[in-house]
Amino acid sequence: MEKLLLPAKLENLELLMSFIKNSAEKQGFSLKNINEIQIATEEPIVNIISYAYPDKNGNIEITCSGRKGKGLVIEIVDWGVPFDPMSMPEPDIDAPMDDRKIGGLGIYIMRKLMDEVNYERMENQNILTLVKYLHSA
Repeated sequence: MEKLLLPAKLENLELLMSFIKNSAEKQGFSLKNINEIQIATEEPIVNIISYAYPDKNGNIEITCSGRKGKGLVIEIVDWGVPFDPMSMPEPDIDAPMDDRKIGGLGIYIMRKLMDEVNYERMENQNILTLVKYLHSA
């Protein structure tokens, strides 16, 4: 298990994403899967940086745990405004562009790219857990 705690600032985005990429590489994911993991995790990280701490500074903590050749568990924690991404309705991706609501597509993509996505609010923390399994090719 590896853990990284940094201020939730845009200048730390590259470091946070590299941390996740390195953890995925250590688990033996393909380049395609690593890219999917990065796309899926960038969405909640950018949202935390942008919205979790509207009136103050705060931190973001990422924990990556390998599952013995089975995959990767990524836990993203912040102490900001409560927000459950799982409560967001799925966007109507079949609707004409002019009829679509703004937002929600990033969460939809996160759900589609990861095998499991779970959220809980515990002890003033938003805890988002994303799981990607190593699929046999």
